[in-house]
Amino acid sequence: MTSQDTYIATETYNAALDQLEAIARTFDAAAPDMTRTAIIQVLGEELGVWSDECRKAPEAITPRLVA
Repeated sequence: MTSQDTYIATETYNAALDQLEAIARTFDAAAPDMTRTAIIQVLGEELGVWSDECRKAPEAITPRLVA
């Protein structure tokens, strides 16, 4: 894991923290995937923090018919 300091505008940072806190306070154990998705959304859309995998070109996918 590499260490990289990133500085974000204080208002944006605090708004994202508020959203993350709200997600944590309303955690639904029956839907943990929704919690993860909400956290990823806050990190990406509010703070511009994305996984390295998001930069990579998608692999060629062969479509399949699923019945």
